[in-house]
Amino acid sequence: MADIKVRNLDDAVADVLKARAERKGRSLEAEIRATLTEAVQAARERFAKRTQATREIIRRRRNGRVTSSSAPGIRAERDANG
Repeated sequence: MADIKVRNLDDAVADVLKARAERKGRSLEAEIRATLTEAVQAARERFAKRTQATREIIRRRRNGRVTSSSAPGIRAERDANG
């Protein structure tokens, strides 16, 4: 596990985190860890949704057709031209 030190954190942010930790009955460190973990998970979920939406757009544009890799054609042309 990594150790991270945060410098120059705004006092208002620290106060909010401290209050939140106290309300939840956990240490400031545990609250910060949970907050960071939740933020990363949320970002991953948003990325997955955007990726899925992009795939859906591409699928619709292709009318459901699956395209193959261009690599075999490039190799064949390369091999034919030496």
